[in-house]
Amino acid sequence: MLQPPPARRRLWPVFVPSVLVLVLAVGWSAFWFYAASQVDVQFDAWRAREAKAGRSYECANRSVAGYPFRLEVRCADPVISLTAQTAEQVAHRTPLTMRLKEILAVAQIYDPRLVIAEFTGPVTIEANGQKPFVTANWSLGRASVSGLPDLPQRVSLEFNDPAIDRLDGSAQTQFLRAKHLEWHGRQAQGSTPDNPVIETVLELT
Repeated sequence: MLQPPPARRRLWPVFVPSVLVLVLAVGWSAFWFYAASQVDVQFDAWRAREAKAGRSYECANRSVAGYPFRLEVRCADPVISLTAQTAEQVAHRTPLTMRLKEILAVAQIYDPRLVIAEFTGPVTIEANGQKPFVTANWSLGRASVSGLPDLPQRVSLEFNDPAIDRLDGSAQTQFLRAKHLEWHGRQAQGSTPDNPVIETVLELT
């Protein structure tokens, strides 16, 4: 008596999980690269809004990394300038320029409104394009900002071993030495973006 031939096993179910993983990987990669491409767009829009308020931000070189789950924006040799908007303000306000070595900002791709940043010093502060009159450094400097790219809702700054010195020509005088410094600010409840009220707390040890 002849035996029926054994049933052939279908092979396609074996490949389904691999295909799904590949499709998800391609989709996620496309999403990440799209989000990375929007960093420059969002940064330039935010910088334009800040410039209208008299605050200018420049990077000698800006790059985006962090694939696949983070967005890491590295700004080399950043320059932050605080200027006046009107002639009346010029008479009462001295333009200031701050220069750092590097700023690294990190955001999780699923929560880009929360940004964690690290600062690499030293930082120098100068007025009217003159020689720096203040320099500062630290062993660790970082910040967290929530609410971007709109008006931040909360901002926290933290520095370990901050050291601030005054500069007068070639003379350098100690101004501040501490083990730890923290500054916290948040938009007060009920205030508006056009007229924000900021509540702040400073801790120094």
